Amino acid sequence: MNNILIIGVGSIGALMGAALVKAGLKITFAAKPNSNYTQTLKRQGLHLYYANGESLWISSLHPQVRFVDTATDLKQKFDIIIIALKSNYLTEVISYIHAHSTPETILIHAQNGIPYWWFNCDRYVTSLSKNIFQDIDSNRYLNSVDPDGRLYHNLNKFKSIGCVIKAPCQRTLEGKIIVRKIPQLILGSTKKDSNYQQQEIIKYLCNLFSQSGIKASCTNEIRIAVCNKLAINLTTNVFSALTGKVIAELTANSSINSVIKTVIAEMRHIFSCYGIPLADLPTEAKIYAYIQAPGSQSHLPSLAQDFAQHKLGEVSLITAPVEMAEIANLQTPTLKSLSRLLQLAQTYSLNSQGKSHILTLDSNSGRCSLTEEARESMIVKN
Repeated sequence: MNNILIIGVGSIGALMGAALVKAGLKITFAAKPNSNYTQTLKRQGLHLYYANGESLWISSLHPQVRFVDTATDLKQKFDIIIIALKSNYLTEVISYIHAHSTPETILIHAQNGIPYWWFNCDRYVTSLSKNIFQDIDSNRYLNSVDPDGRLYHNLNKFKSIGCVIKAPCQRTLEGKIIVRKIPQLILGSTKKDSNYQQQEIIKYLCNLFSQSGIKASCTNEIRIAVCNKLAINLTTNVFSALTGKVIAELTANSSINSVIKTVIAEMRHIFSCYGIPLADLPTEAKIYAYIQAPGSQSHLPSLAQDFAQHKLGEVSLITAPVEMAEIANLQTPTLKSLSRLLQLAQTYSLNSQGKSHILTLDSNSGRCSLTEEARESMIVKN
């Protein structure tokens, strides 16, 4: 298990790969082709700066490291492939994964939100209520995450490990990775019937990450870990992308806090209907304890970073829970409204030359309203 391919060298891929390089493993980083950042990696390597003041440089000449792009056929198979791309880019690397894997290759999925593999476990699916089971048993994918089931049908045959990582990070324009607080990582099999060997691999990887500065742990209930991370995404990423504000500015706003409470309640309702015990779902207190901690407050979440750079973002963070609510015939009016707003904001961001957010916060009243630029936009008017 010494030969690992990491697809995606953004903040999360870089962070995980750097930890494994420190642990002595042989790592190949595969980034997007025809990208200035990829060319910088190939020339200069990877630079990470941590919250404790430490920094790490992984040279492009490091004997255990390669920096390549996903247009390059490496003519090599890997023991483990870590997929650290955002969910909306996964279909682009299906053929690349197949070209560099064997039937024994283990895939580790490090995406935000509801993953394509959520319904891949028979024991989990058959435990759901009758009306939900009947709806998703024949097509075990969400269109908001995996349109037409391409990911599910092409990747479900692999042994898969889910990865939930909490790591407020940001990649600067110069390509440096800024890590704002100690990363937390949870690994667990996506199927409850995983064998002893796979469990041992999960423990082995957790130990390696822990030795290299990441707070890592294993779980037998990876879907619970996904829900806990999703709650943070829904209460920070979505509002930050809509307003362009860092977390501290959001949590200081009484109107935003009021909506956040409703979002948490609706999310808990959805996932309790999908077999996650209420006692294991995140509460307001737990969510605020994390997002108000040092290192989180000054952070601009990844979705807002993507919108600011006029890129496609992980809008499925909210469209997937809304789709799950519709399957279960649940009423989630706040999430549904925010979902529509976020999809509008994504379209506006991709077509705007200036500001990328569509809402502004009034510091006096605490209310949100459309920015002047968004109000004048034909996209918003239509």
